Amino acid sequence: MKEIKIKTYLSVFFILSHFGIVIYLVYLRYYKDYIQPRDFEAAASIVFPIFATITTLVIKYIIENKNRYTVKSKKVNKLFVFVSFLLPLLFVSSLVLVIYFQTTVKSTSNFVPLLGLIESTFGIYIGFIVKSLFELKNPDREFELQVENRRDI
Repeated sequence: MKEIKIKTYLSVFFILSHFGIVIYLVYLRYYKDYIQPRDFEAAASIVFPIFATITTLVIKYIIENKNRYTVKSKKVNKLFVFVSFLLPLLFVSSLVLVIYFQTTVKSTSNFVPLLGLIESTFGIYIGFIVKSLFELKNPDREFELQVENRRDI
């Protein structure tokens, strides 16, 4: 698989899943009142910073490359593709699962520690993946400016 495809798929996944979980937490707290105020505050203080960091890097990369197209996207090995998709999927799935159990089973004692554990476990590895994919390493080699040949009349 080419690196540009991974970037595209993961960009969409990160943006949709991060905003989706934030909206879901707000919905559960303020609309359904399934999450207590202290649990919501703890969840927000644990989850929102890493979401903001990852989403900001992805959106910054998208904005910086809005007028560029890929000339030669490098192929990456299958193990990198596997890890690049598996870890974010596990991260988001475990967050959704913990939030779901918090709203169905009214056991508030493990909610915050579980969120912290998930963030600690996956945050570092996802940070490596995001840095590897969305840090612009050598813009001259990887991208070329798109130039239109038109005359303004």
